[in-house]
Amino acid sequence: MMTNTTNFTETIIFTIAILALSLVLDWLLRPWVRRRANARNAIVGEAIAIASSGQFTFWAIVLCIYQFGGTLFSPDLLTAWQPTLTIAGNLAIAIFIVRLLTNLVDSYFRHRQIGNVSLIQNLLRGLSALAIGGTLLISYGFPISPVLTVIAGSSLGLTLALREPLANFFAGVQIIVSNRVRPGDYIRLASGEEGFVTDIRWSDTYLRQLANNIIIIPNAQMISQIVTNFSRPEPELAVLVDSMVGPDADLHRIETIVLDVAREVLAATTGAINTFEPLIRFNGIDASGIRFTVVLRAQSFTDQFLLRHEMIKRLHTRFQAEGIAPPTQRVRLDEGVKLLSGNS
Repeated sequence: MMTNTTNFTETIIFTIAILALSLVLDWLLRPWVRRRANARNAIVGEAIAIASSGQFTFWAIVLCIYQFGGTLFSPDLLTAWQPTLTIAGNLAIAIFIVRLLTNLVDSYFRHRQIGNVSLIQNLLRGLSALAIGGTLLISYGFPISPVLTVIAGSSLGLTLALREPLANFFAGVQIIVSNRVRPGDYIRLASGEEGFVTDIRWSDTYLRQLANNIIIIPNAQMISQIVTNFSRPEPELAVLVDSMVGPDADLHRIETIVLDVAREVLAATTGAINTFEPLIRFNGIDASGIRFTVVLRAQSFTDQFLLRHEMIKRLHTRFQAEGIAPPTQRVRLDEGVKLLSGNS
C-alpha cells in the first residue's frame, strides 16, 4: 500500500515537473528565441519559434498520458484514448509544418520590407486546409484515392471552365516569382494607369493612385503590358525642372545663381538627396529666350513634386531679386501682316 502511494506521488511530481518545464519552454524560452531571431534577421529561426507555439505543452501532455497514464488512470481508459491521441499527434505535426511554411513566407516578406501579398497568403491557407484535412481523413482511415481520382478526372473540364481565373491566378504567381513588382512599388503601365502597388490577389493587382483612388488590374494584363517601375532598382530618381530666361541674359551668371538656388533647395527640402550635386544644362535658344534644365534628385517618386515646387518658387524669387528679366513672347512682324491680310 505504501509502495503504491509512493509511486502515485512520484508520478504526480514528475507530471507537474514535465508540464512546468513545457510551460517555461513555451512561454519564456520560445518568445526569447523569437525576439533574438527577429533582431538578427534570422528568418528560419523566427519562423520555427512562431510555429512551435503550444507544441511543447501539447507534447508534454501526450508524454505524461503515455508515460504515467497507467498510474493516474485506468489502463482501459488509456487504451480507449489511444486512437484520439494518435489523431491529435498527427494533426499537431501537420499544423506545425503548415505554420512553419506560412511563417517562413511571412518572415521573408517582413524582413525584406515587402507588404503582404494576399495571393501567397491565400494560397498557403488553401494548401494548409488541404494538408490538415488530408491528415484527418488518413487518421480516421478514410480512403482518399477515390477523391484524387475524381479530381484528376475532372481537371480538364475545370481548366476549361475556369480558364480566365486560372490565367489571372498563374499570372499573379508569375508576377510574384519574377519579382517584377511588389507591394509598395510605384509603377506606370503602358496604358497610362499608375500608382502604388498595394496588393497582389488571386486575380487582380491593386494600385492606389496619388488621388487615393484604387485601380484594379487583372494579373494577365499586368504581365502583358510594359510596366515602368519607379521604385526599382532603387527608389531614388532624378528630378528635371525646366525653365527659361531672356535671350540677353548672362549665362555664366545664370548658371551660378541657378546652382546656388538648387543647393539651397536640396539642403532644405524634405525628401531631397542633400548630398547630390545639382546640374544645369542649357538646351535651347530661340527668339523668346534661352531654355535650360535643372537636375535635382529625390528620395522617392512622390518627393519630386515638393522638390520641383520649391525649386520653381525659390528660383523665381531669386531672379526677381537679381533683376533677371523673364523671357518675352515675341511675334514676328511679317507673320502679323500675313495674319491681318488673311483676315481682311
